[in-house]
Amino acid sequence: MYTKIIILGTLGVLVGSALAIWSWNQPTAISTPVEVPEAVSTSTPATTTSDTPAPSPAPLPKPTTSPAALTPFSVATSLAVGGNLAFQDGLVVTLKTIADSRCKPDVQCIWAGELAPEFSVTGGSFGKAVFMVSLGTVRSTTTTAYAYTFSLGTVSLNEATIIVTKASVTKTGTVQGTVTVSPVCPVERIDTPCVVPPETYTSRKVVAYDAQGVRVIKELSLKGDGSYVLTLEPGTYLLQIVPAGIGEGEKKSIGIIANTTSTVDFAIDSGIR
Repeated sequence: MYTKIIILGTLGVLVGSALAIWSWNQPTAISTPVEVPEAVSTSTPATTTSDTPAPSPAPLPKPTTSPAALTPFSVATSLAVGGNLAFQDGLVVTLKTIADSRCKPDVQCIWAGELAPEFSVTGGSFGKAVFMVSLGTVRSTTTTAYAYTFSLGTVSLNEATIIVTKASVTKTGTVQGTVTVSPVCPVERIDTPCVVPPETYTSRKVVAYDAQGVRVIKELSLKGDGSYVLTLEPGTYLLQIVPAGIGEGEKKSIGIIANTTSTVDFAIDSGIR
């Protein structure tokens, strides 16, 4: 009996060892964690508020207005009290008041009186200064200041018609003079002077040369009385009467200034003896 028990015990040990060896040689299973996807939310996120104010709407464009039409010069234009006229050169004329000094009915007056508008004028040739122009239907219907002439038309208690003209500004100057040619007859008595025929002068010219007296700038025939008026641009010139008389004739220097008139006279010796 004991022998059977030992044999069975030995067999049990052998079987256990074999199972242990077999178990040791099997590959170990690696447990891989399974990632569970997160639930996707389909709900709309709640709206969050911010302290930044909402942008203001863009301002609407301002309506554009056409500038007032400019008043042309030399045209009669009516103007109400308090109204003004604007001109191309910047001149502005404003009707300030209209004084009424007319004689009232059934009243004996020294004079009949008048309607007298008063205008303020600025800009243009006046610059920033304000100039007052007083006109009247009887006494002062026209006045001139600087390059402007103000003329009054019809007038009522509340309205006046005015004409503003502007003198043209030239960039030239003028030289004028008189040429005398003598003698014109062999014997001339004081009490019976010789009459100078017009062709004595009209056959001659006043010639303007450059400052060196070489190049002819302008020439003009004399009038029948020996006078002349010559317009030139500003600068220095030499003037000569051609033909002269005896010899070549004198050349006289003259400086021309814009908007200015100078005088140069000539005396020609005809050579008659």
